[in-house]
Amino acid sequence: MTAPVAPRLVEATTPPRPAPSPAAPWDGAEAPPAPPRLVSLYAPAPDHSAAAFVRAARGSERFYWAEPGDGLVLAGAGVAAHLVAAPVLPDDAVERQPAQRFDEIEAQARALFAGALLQPAATVPPDGAALARPRLFGGFAFQDDFVPDNTWADFSPAEFVLPHYQFAQRDGAAYLTINALVGPDEDLTDALRGLAEALAARLATAAEATPAPLGGATLRYPMTRAMWDEMIDRAMAAIDAGTLTKVVLARVCEVRSAATIDAATPLAYLDAHYGDSYRFLFEPRPHHAFLGATPELLVSITGRAVTTMALAGSAARGQTPDEDETLAAALLASAKDRHEHELVVAAVRAHLAEAADELTTPSAPVVLRLRNIQHLLTLIAGRLRQPGDGALQLARRLHPTPAMGGVPPERALAFLRHAEPVPRGWYAAPIGWIDSALDGVFAVGIRSAITQHDRAWLYAGAGIVAGSSPEREWAETALKFRPMLGALGATGEN
Repeated sequence: MTAPVAPRLVEATTPPRPAPSPAAPWDGAEAPPAPPRLVSLYAPAPDHSAAAFVRAARGSERFYWAEPGDGLVLAGAGVAAHLVAAPVLPDDAVERQPAQRFDEIEAQARALFAGALLQPAATVPPDGAALARPRLFGGFAFQDDFVPDNTWADFSPAEFVLPHYQFAQRDGAAYLTINALVGPDEDLTDALRGLAEALAARLATAAEATPAPLGGATLRYPMTRAMWDEMIDRAMAAIDAGTLTKVVLARVCEVRSAATIDAATPLAYLDAHYGDSYRFLFEPRPHHAFLGATPELLVSITGRAVTTMALAGSAARGQTPDEDETLAAALLASAKDRHEHELVVAAVRAHLAEAADELTTPSAPVVLRLRNIQHLLTLIAGRLRQPGDGALQLARRLHPTPAMGGVPPERALAFLRHAEPVPRGWYAAPIGWIDSALDGVFAVGIRSAITQHDRAWLYAGAGIVAGSSPEREWAETALKFRPMLGALGATGEN
């Protein structure tokens, strides 16, 4: 679809007067009430850190995003606005198109940011607003027909939150932003004064908190090796029959902790050990959190510049530099892994070409080395034809890539609905943030876990193509469990 130009935040030094209410369209009819206006104030926060911010927000809604290396870090606490696409039940009379939840979130985001006011509460550098601007945190379920089950009871098919307090940090600069909705019957000057006082109080509060210790953990793998082999055999039979070219199958590990899991503690572990990945936390209700450290970028949009990647084909890391190089060379030379990777490259390029020109793709993949695994990687970039086609529309086009679903996509998704015994929920789906221009970044929610109080469910998948073997794919999923097992203080493999 061609989206209209996205609204931009208005930065002002003096609060404008509320717009007058429109006249009633006819005698005796009441005009619809004016919607509340988003108001955001920001100030420098040089003495604060994202990690301390998240720890101090224990017991409230929390959100976190950190990009690889020294990239952007965002953290949020509380809820100023909540955007949701409701599940579609089988007996619903209203028909919804595939991926309509992306459009629903986009419409709600445009309405939220329309007429929004952003202004500094203190003297700041000219570029301060770019970092401090309000952002919506959120994501999507893997399948369009997602219905919450016991594991994903507090999650929706699509859900985004604008935090009440947002911390942003990059290149040595840090800002704290307070967001609130101000009703048309409220005095804007008074509201701004109250927000400024709340922001100053939060800035003056030491944001330190002791990390909650992890309890002893026990592991359970609901899928046995025999069940895995049977699922792989079914996939291989479909591939041999020509029904599928590739399908990505996942299994689950259940962790039970001796204490309530505070998501800030495994998040700190991921930051310390997996800084080469996108770290994320979405906790819409205390002690119900989706978090992980994913190496896979789905899409990044800044204006008309778009970046994505193909990440498929995996191998273990070596115990020595020589062994590591040998494994990397074998990965690059593997016909099976190169075939799996090229399926992803072709699909991503085809979907991106629907919305972008000037596509650039390297002629061959490189090896992306992570802490415990290495992958074949191809970065793909382009330029959007329509500047209003933001991150949500590109995520809609790209999800799921063959790295998470399969080829052809519709048949692969149908196969997964029947073959996988545990629903994926938000696993392997877009997770990230968007701003008022609908620019933003989405990663793919892999190397992840969903937590509920003292329990967590971890997901790991492997791509199945011609030449795959159940034993090798089982070992690959064991590698992919490691980041979250380590984060949760759990040991043991299966």
